[in-house]
Formats: sequence, C-alpha cells, structure tokens
Amino acid sequence: MRGGRALLPALTALMLIATEAVAADIATRITVRPLAGFSISEPAKVRFGRLDYVGGFEIRADRREVGGLSGLVISDAGRSFLSLSDDGFMVQAKIERDARGRPVGLSSASIRRLRTPKGPLSLNKALSDTESIDVYTGEGRRPFGVVSFERRPTVMIGPLGADGFVGPLTAIDLPKDVGRLQANRGLESVAALPAGNGLGGRFVILAEAAERDAATDNPPGWVIGGKAPFAFRVRRSDGYDLTDAKVGPDGRLYVLERSFSFLAGIRCRIRAFRLADIRPGALIDGDTLLEASMSEEIDNMEGLSVWKTAGGETRISLISDDNRAFIQRTLYLEFRLGAP
Repeated sequence: MRGGRALLPALTALMLIATEAVAADIATRITVRPLAGFSISEPAKVRFGRLDYVGGFEIRADRREVGGLSGLVISDAGRSFLSLSDDGFMVQAKIERDARGRPVGLSSASIRRLRTPKGPLSLNKALSDTESIDVYTGEGRRPFGVVSFERRPTVMIGPLGADGFVGPLTAIDLPKDVGRLQANRGLESVAALPAGNGLGGRFVILAEAAERDAATDNPPGWVIGGKAPFAFRVRRSDGYDLTDAKVGPDGRLYVLERSFSFLAGIRCRIRAFRLADIRPGALIDGDTLLEASMSEEIDNMEGLSVWKTAGGETRISLISDDNRAFIQRTLYLEFRLGAP
C-alpha cells in the first residue's frame, strides 16, 4: 500500500507532463518536391477545365503529424497555410512564392493539437476524426474557426487566435438527422457562410455520402448555426463522393469530390454551386470546374480552400490525405479560376 501511495503522485505528474507535451506547439521541418506540371504527360499544359494550374509540390516533413491532411485554409492573400489532419492536429506554415507568385515551398511550420476547454482533443481516433476546417472573419463578430468530425458527427467552433490557430473548441447543436450518417462517411465538409447574404456566421455542412437506409444516393447537407437549421441534398454523379467545401470570394459554394475504383484509380472533381439554390429540401447541382484522374498529379484529394490574391485573382488550393501510407503522397496544388 505504501508503495502504491508513493506511485500515485508520480503517475499524476507524468500525466500532466504528457498533457502539456501534447498541448505544446511542435516545430517541424518541411521540405517539398516541386511538381513539373499538373499533367504528367504534358507538364507545360496550363488549362484544365475552367482552371489554370499555377503550381504545386509534394510535402515531406520530419514529423508524422504532418500527414493525413484533410482540411485546408489559405489566407493572407496566399501567404498563410493552415491545414487539419484527420486525427486532430493543425499544421500552420508560411507559403513561399517565386517572383511570379507560384507556390514553391512552406516555411516556419508548426503543429498544434486541437483543444477543448477541458484540454487537448482526445487521442482516441473515434473522438478526434477531424475532416474539415474553415474560418469566419465577417464584420461584427470576432473571427473564429469551425471544425467538423466524421465518425461521431460533430461540429465545433473556437476563436481564431492572433497566431492563426483555432481553439479552444466548443460543440454546437446539430439536427437529429445527422445521427443517421454512415460511421466512416459522415460529416466530411464544413464551410462558413459569409456576411452579407443573411446567413453570415452560419455554416454549410456536407456528408461524404448518403445516410444509412436512405432512399437516394444523393448526399445530405444542412445549414446550421442559426435558429432554423434546414436540410438539402447535393446531386451525386459519376461515382463521386464529397470531401470538402468552401464559399469563394464570388459567393459560390465550391465542393471538392473524390472517386476511387480499381479500374479507374483515383479521380477528383471540383464543382461550384449557387448559394441561392440552397433552400430547405432542395436538390442542388453545380458547374464542373475541374475533373482530373491518374493522368494528372493527384492523390487522395481531401482539402479545399478558395481565396483571393492581392491582385484580385480567385485561387483554388487543394491538399491530399496520404493516409500516412508510404505509397501515397501529401500534395499541395494551386489553380487560378479562369474565364469560361
């Protein structure tokens, strides 16, 4: 008994040290391998659908936490990079650019685990399956971040700090129907709605696929965060599932989609939707901006950001989730929204 009593304070101290270690920022060294072009066979090709390829690279790091990246926010006119892993880590860095404004690397990178008011997010994967992140910086409200969780459908919000990280996070109420989502095909996307459309400060959340026992294969979405949340659906086509969404500077909802089959391999697609079409019970469909396959430099594309340069160009950035598997890559890709 005496030995047991002596051990308790030591164990408590170790637990506190471990908690502080998880909570502390982690510096990481990131190196990149530039991509010659987006097309593997035609590296000089620029136009792909409605988008012009600007540049990209493969991300490599000395920390395992820089992996499984599923969410993305590019801010400060393309200088700041914030990504979210699928197990509760935020990765922040500065985007290095060449004289032509093309992305060529990441610097000053650091990692922080998401937190709640009770401390760092649980290390239990079922409780930390984070998939998407967005930030709201509208007038009249303090900037905040919003994060979606997949396995146990949850949406949490927290203040956006001066250091660019989000937290601590607090859960917000969700419609009961969210509980019908498939365990590993749940809330894959969250997008903050901008000020000026009557929905500012609310969110669009999208499921990766239709819920269990649904009479349709069109995945559901909801507008939440206000007094009257409502549901709608996104038309599914060509075997694509939804992986992320953001509202662009032009006020449209951009959605990243992914498809995989053993015959066709991995594919990705970007569609744009009118916010005015998102109404209670609506089935929305959008314009295809980009469709890419294994002929292009893609992997498991899961994170999307839509932003504006200092010169007024709309850019679309993508990040891939490498599943921390040696046969996959973490890719950062950047496109310019071109004319029709």
